[in-house]
Amino acid sequence: MTIVMERKNPHKDEGFFHFSTLLSFQVKFILTYILLISNTLFLLGQESNPIAILNQQLSEARDSKDFRKLADLYLEIGVYEQTKSKNYSKAFEYYTRSLDYNKLLADSLNYYKIKHKIANQYRLTEQRKEAISIFQEIIDYYRRNNLTKELSNAYLDLAITYGDDNFIDEQGRYLNKAKEYNELKFDSLFYINYLFEKIRYHKSMYENDDIYDLSIQAYKMAQSFPKTNFQSKALYSLAELSVEEKEIEESIRYANNAILLLNQSPLNTIKLDIYKLLAESYRKVGDSEKAFSFISKYSILNDSILNKDRVEAINNVTFKYEAREKNNEIKLLEKEKELVSKENISQRRIVYVLGLGMLLLSVAIYFIVQYFRQRIKGARIINLQREELNNQKIKELENEVKISSLQSVLEGQELERERIAKDLHDSLGGLLSAVKLQFEKAKSKGSSYEQNREYQYAQNLLDTSVEEVRNISRNLQPGSLKQLGLVAAINDLINRYVGDAYPEIHFQHYDLPKDLNTMIATSIYRIIQELLNNAIKHAKADEIIIQLNKEDDEILISFEDDGIGFDPKEMKSLGMGLENIQSRVNYLKGNLEIDSTRDDGTSFLINVKYTNV
Repeated sequence: MTIVMERKNPHKDEGFFHFSTLLSFQVKFILTYILLISNTLFLLGQESNPIAILNQQLSEARDSKDFRKLADLYLEIGVYEQTKSKNYSKAFEYYTRSLDYNKLLADSLNYYKIKHKIANQYRLTEQRKEAISIFQEIIDYYRRNNLTKELSNAYLDLAITYGDDNFIDEQGRYLNKAKEYNELKFDSLFYINYLFEKIRYHKSMYENDDIYDLSIQAYKMAQSFPKTNFQSKALYSLAELSVEEKEIEESIRYANNAILLLNQSPLNTIKLDIYKLLAESYRKVGDSEKAFSFISKYSILNDSILNKDRVEAINNVTFKYEAREKNNEIKLLEKEKELVSKENISQRRIVYVLGLGMLLLSVAIYFIVQYFRQRIKGARIINLQREELNNQKIKELENEVKISSLQSVLEGQELERERIAKDLHDSLGGLLSAVKLQFEKAKSKGSSYEQNREYQYAQNLLDTSVEEVRNISRNLQPGSLKQLGLVAAINDLINRYVGDAYPEIHFQHYDLPKDLNTMIATSIYRIIQELLNNAIKHAKADEIIIQLNKEDDEILISFEDDGIGFDPKEMKSLGMGLENIQSRVNYLKGNLEIDSTRDDGTSFLINVKYTNV
């Protein structure tokens, strides 16, 4: 490289000579420094990234124009990007390059094997329509060339693709095809993968007997593969089935055996499912201590896996940066080699060589300046991204603090309501009841006060006061909520609004959890109570419909009335009642939607979490 740069110096006059010599020396120094740094980074990258060695071999194969080696190396790098880096776009790019070289070499077998990998890439990125099209193409090739092993694998992957889209009939048909071709040339590793896909197929069909038989068969066969997770996977399938069959003790036994087999795999994702299943099973048998223990293990393992993925992502970013720098170096060296070749051919044309040298020197300086600009720009982008991440973390922490504060406020409110309700009931309620008994006692003795109008008026006021205390106490802390549950409490609430003076109220509920957290049940009760009060006081409705349904890990609350409605756009701020509702929805990590127009009623749709509050 130094020789090339020296031959670029012009010698026309003294001033130009000094300028160009100085410029050439600076450029040589900068380029030498860049090459030294990039070579150091590359050597360090080789020690920490196996793919760095593949890139070095790739460069050598390019120089020697070894197309066979290039095809194999691109395939190997694509497999690395897919399995280790989880970078499907990069993997697809390298597979495509390998595909082109195999096509150039007329190697049809490797060509279709790579197309097989590309089809699986489409499947993994949920582009199943494209995946199915390619699978059909390679199946046709494998069938024409009587490649039974490859054909059975292609049919199995096609069945998996249809299974991912819940096309059960096609999934079952191609599973049978896969098994048929595997029997011609039996492959035990293929067959155990087939068994697990067959289990998934029967789960979709709710055929528990077949699931049990296949799981037992998979477990027995998995013993031939001691260093894999197949045994644990089969035991987990049996544990899942036992839960469905309500054989909880059997489920716990299978799941614990599966965990024992996974002790040598600290960050195995199968463990997450098993921990979750064990926590649920122990909860069902009433062992809350063990249930909590496995939930804790699930949380710790999940965090560890997320941290591992984060480290891998950072390593991938570092490697991509180093690889990009190496590619820039290779491009620069290729240009320099091209320049040397041209100069050797055209030595007799010194004038053109000098002109070309100056042009290439300018281009080199331009690229160096651009390179450093890109470095500065990249650093700025990274700093902005870090700042955004920090802001996002701050917002998340603020939200957590707000939710925590809101939780404390709501819990404090409920405790204070309970205290006031007890005081009203036990103290003032008891006192009023005692006064009423004295009135009754005086009346039973035939006192002359009985015919007195003031006496009758006072007794009526006393009856009203006793009933009002009871109502206030019941509103503050409904006893039926703790004793009978959420549904009974809501029915009790609705029964207070029966009569001609009130609208007709319909309450419907479906599949509500029976073991709702007390604060969650109380919050839902308060939301419906507030909505009812607002509708009765302000909406002038004739009919109200309340619906409660469970959907996954959420409870959906639908409240509709046919009252006068309002225009949400004209609301300068939420009323106190709606603010209370919004606060409780935020506490439950839910969402509130309001749909209302004037003279056309109002509907509230609220979805709240009930599993992770």
